[in-house]
Amino acid sequence: MTVERLSRSETAPPVRPRSRVQLALRPFAYLLLAVFWTAMGLLFFALGPGFLLYALVDGGLTLGEQWRSLVSEPSEMVAFVLAVPLISLLWGSAVLWMLPCASWPLAGLAWVHLVRSLRPRFAGDALSYTTWGARGETFGITATNVALSLQPIHRSRVTDLLMRFYGMGWTPRWSEIGWAVPAGLGWLMYVVVVADDAPPVLRVVLAIAGAGLVALTVVRLRRQWRVRYDPSFAPPGAGRRGRPERRVADLSAAERRTRLEELRRARERRVGER
Repeated sequence: MTVERLSRSETAPPVRPRSRVQLALRPFAYLLLAVFWTAMGLLFFALGPGFLLYALVDGGLTLGEQWRSLVSEPSEMVAFVLAVPLISLLWGSAVLWMLPCASWPLAGLAWVHLVRSLRPRFAGDALSYTTWGARGETFGITATNVALSLQPIHRSRVTDLLMRFYGMGWTPRWSEIGWAVPAGLGWLMYVVVVADDAPPVLRVVLAIAGAGLVALTVVRLRRQWRVRYDPSFAPPGAGRRGRPERRVADLSAAERRTRLEELRRARERRVGER
């Protein structure tokens, strides 16, 4: 694949020739970034599915003593019941969804840029660029604007897919956060399922219920994906009011990129229909 076959990002800066020193050093910079973000992605995986896999293989997780303590102390039981929604929110929206979407796409982009940095045909320009998200428009609580880095200058199908997950991780919408919560509750159920001393009947019931909650999250997040990225998709019953138009000036940088992508795809479909 040559540079000429790759489309240039609509929001990318002008061509920026690289010096020999920059060309020599940028593979090492992208390698460090790739290793860092891969490590972060593995950490978030370990907090979610990784914990369940480890508990299942190790077989040392027991919950009987903790359950007896909760039953014997009403105050602890009340605290546990109140903690379940909070844990579901944290693990579902953050650990299982936003944090992976905020780390793995950056890891993938860094590895893509590393490979490209080793190919002479990409030596005539920068490989990535950074935009800034305003406070309150990106994931997390920040004191300053947030750097949205590693965005590819030269687009491909792989980088387009990574950037879509990137957008859902760093510029999440409340509806996406909400629909990730059932998966968090499902994760809690599977903690009981993999416990060594859980009753078999309870395991089966919680396994089925947990799978249903995870499936609900997958289906609803897929719907949110289409609402965000597919301009031809309209939620059933929404009609023309399903996706109210907003002024371009009111959109964040990530949302402007998404809008440009929607317009480009719509234009390509119209051209293809002629």
